[in-house]
Amino acid sequence: MPKAAGAALGSARSMYDAVKDVAARSNGRKPLMLCGRKEPLDALMAALGAEPSPAVQLFAVRRLATGDAERLSQASVAVYGGEVVSGLDDQTRADLKVLGVSDAAKLGMLEALDLPSPAVAEAGRVRGLEPADLMPYRRGRFPAKRAMERLAEHVGPSGPWLASQLPEFRPYVVETVIEQASRRNAKTALIIFVPGADMPVLTAMQMRMVLSLAACYGEKISPDRAVELLTVLGAGFGFRTIAREMLDFVPVAGWAAKSAFAYSATKALGRAADEYFQHGAIADVSRLRALLEGARVEFQERMKR
Repeated sequence: MPKAAGAALGSARSMYDAVKDVAARSNGRKPLMLCGRKEPLDALMAALGAEPSPAVQLFAVRRLATGDAERLSQASVAVYGGEVVSGLDDQTRADLKVLGVSDAAKLGMLEALDLPSPAVAEAGRVRGLEPADLMPYRRGRFPAKRAMERLAEHVGPSGPWLASQLPEFRPYVVETVIEQASRRNAKTALIIFVPGADMPVLTAMQMRMVLSLAACYGEKISPDRAVELLTVLGAGFGFRTIAREMLDFVPVAGWAAKSAFAYSATKALGRAADEYFQHGAIADVSRLRALLEGARVEFQERMKR
């Protein structure tokens, strides 16, 4: 098979796999399920700009019972609002045990008199919970922005669907999708040493990122739509030339620079795609190139120092 034809076939296969993967994930529509104290749940609902709906469900504004764990397992994130004072009281501990038993991702929002709190540390030792599952905050200072960021990190495959239903939540999911894709591409560029061998993998991840961003805006995921979005993805191909120039400049530490540039290029492409879906027009390619060029200059300056 001619080299060009083989490359075209590989690109088509990557696109098909990306569409199939993102479409399958988009079908995993699990809601946020809220339980516990009314006050923090009301504050979170206000931040989400939501009313109870298929995307956000007020499951149990009360103390939890053992049987609630099975229902909470159907959530993308089981969100609990609680309160701790000097120590972890028995009722809150019982609630957290139910939360820990559920199979869903978890976010325990714990209002404390002051921080750090030994009660919060004790809550992080409840079976089924990790310290990363808890979001403590001082009384009367509900951190809406931090709560949205933590939710976006926890929602997993349901994130794009939730973003499409909750415009106030969308920017946080978009940022998470872009950041995760950028980090994965940075790791890929770091561990693949053969020149050019990493490009198909990097491009496939970029395609998945762009399609996931499309899903965040409620776009239909299909092969036809993917072909159309290739115009957005194609704007990022210019980073190959800049990356080669940078690697020539820093031949000894080229592997590290390549990883960092893969991160920056993927993030820049994610920003361009986000702008495309927000405004219905492709981002200015010259501006995208300027972002990439800025990254190259920054790396050169660091290497000189």
